[in-house]
Amino acid sequence: MWLDAVESGQELPARIMFATMRRLGGTEAPAIMKVTCYRHRYFGTPLSDLIQDAMRGPSCWTVAEREIFAIRASQSNECPFCQSAHRGIAGAYMAGDLVDEALADGDSSPLRPEARAMLEFVGKMVRDPDGLTPGDAEKVRQAGVTAEAFDEAVWVATLFNVITRVMNTVGAEALEASQAQVGARFIKAFGYRTPPPVRFLSRGA
Repeated sequence: MWLDAVESGQELPARIMFATMRRLGGTEAPAIMKVTCYRHRYFGTPLSDLIQDAMRGPSCWTVAEREIFAIRASQSNECPFCQSAHRGIAGAYMAGDLVDEALADGDSSPLRPEARAMLEFVGKMVRDPDGLTPGDAEKVRQAGVTAEAFDEAVWVATLFNVITRVMNTVGAEALEASQAQVGARFIKAFGYRTPPPVRFLSRGA
């Protein structure tokens, strides 16, 4: 069930921004933006800064690979919103059919061996953390994943283990294809940080 607080409790800068998106983009602001802009200094802005660094900062992984990791974490937590949103975002960095093939884990996966091994680890880490063994980490290492790359991918999975649970809790539903495309263009252009009107003009928490 969608929480009414994230609809009615927004401050004026966020309400104006959402209205502008409806007018110019022809679509409702995505649920994640409403969640992160609600009392953003308490939760949304710190989290979005972490996600921006993990997903767009310097990394051993490409942007597309990190988005694939985010989708796998979303699948493991059965989060329809994040699956659809990041499927759209990944499709802005690689062809949509390649995204599907990467997630299918088959022999036709376009991912390099390191990313394929890491993707398997990410899925198990989120789905069954108690079932992880040293052998799972060793399999990733044998695929050529460095310690630095391993830590970066685990950090991506950890952040999406948090945000997918939040989105499931507030009842966010899967995006329609048109909404996912608009959201993907926005993220590709501006990144994951809280939009400046909200970050700098909101007065409250």
